[in-house]
This record gives sequence, structure tokens and C-alpha cells, in this order.
Amino acid sequence: MRHYHEEEEVKRIIRRIKEEREELNKLSSSLFEPVGKNPYYLNRGSDSIAIRNLMELRDNLDAFTTEEAHWLASWLEYLGDNKSAARIRAMPEKFKEIITERYEALKEFYPRT
Repeated sequence: MRHYHEEEEVKRIIRRIKEEREELNKLSSSLFEPVGKNPYYLNRGSDSIAIRNLMELRDNLDAFTTEEAHWLASWLEYLGDNKSAARIRAMPEKFKEIITERYEALKEFYPRT
């Protein structure tokens, strides 16, 4: 009887891992190649940079200030990343670290990075 319960537990864990991987695959697609979503426009004087995805955001992080963290959180939420948005809102001074961590965590789930 114990063996049966252990097998069921292993199957449940494997199912949960597969579901989590599917969610991460979807999230990485929505962040690395958002379809039908507007870019984030970073305006600096007469210059404007269109940030279209997580990779471009990560590549341009130094152009953003802590005061813009709230807007970045809203844009990430718009793209589907509620977890990063919540973390940035809770710790806006760490927005660069949070975005870099998220990029590193999701890039393996998006084959074009």
C-alpha cells in the first residue's frame, strides 16, 4: 500500500513540474516576443527608445531610473508577468536586479535567446 502512495505522489510532483514548465514557456513567449502588445517608450529629451520585449528592457536598464520602476512594473504586468511587477512595486529600488533575475530565469524557456 505504501508503494502505491509513493508512486501517486511522484506522479503528482511530475505533473506539477510539467505544468510549471508550461506556464514558464508561455510567460517567456509573452515577454520575449509579445504579440499584439504595445512597446514601452522611453523618452529622453528628443530621443525615444521603443522597448519591445524583456531582452530589450534588460539591454537598456541603465537608461531607467528608480522613479520609472512603477511604470516598468505596469508594462511587465501588461505583458503578463504579474510576479515581477509585484516584486518591483514592493522594492522599486531593486527593479534592475529583479528584471535581470527574471530574464536569466526565463531565457532557457525561450529558444531564441
